[in-house]
Amino acid sequence: MAGTEPSPDNGTTGVFSRARTFLASCAQYASARLRLASLEGREAAGHGFRMLIIVGAAIVLGAFGWLFACLATVFLLAKAFGGANGWVWAALIMAGLHFAGVLALALVLKSKLRTTLFPMTTAELKKDQEWLDQQNTTNTPS
Repeated sequence: MAGTEPSPDNGTTGVFSRARTFLASCAQYASARLRLASLEGREAAGHGFRMLIIVGAAIVLGAFGWLFACLATVFLLAKAFGGANGWVWAALIMAGLHFAGVLALALVLKSKLRTTLFPMTTAELKKDQEWLDQQNTTNTPS
């Protein structure tokens, strides 16, 4: 009964070889996706840093605008109760300029918030989803 013993090579090496190839492909896929996410992560960090600088500048300009507005209000009240110098209007103009700067930075910030992050990763994931959907429709038993 020597012919009834299974040979050590009864197709299992093919399964192991295919599993190894599949795992290697999965590792390559994951590595590519991680590199892409890393690249876009650095890009997103730069975008976030620029946004932080704009917000910081808007806060500083807003604080100065508020300071000048408060000074102008105080001196306008002083004028209402007595005499005042002409520099009250200068303070009002400075407050207006600072608030205009805040408004301009707010508009820039609003336009920057519309920037899509991770565009290449999103496109790749959409292509992957389309491919999976195509595979599901072609492999569905009739």
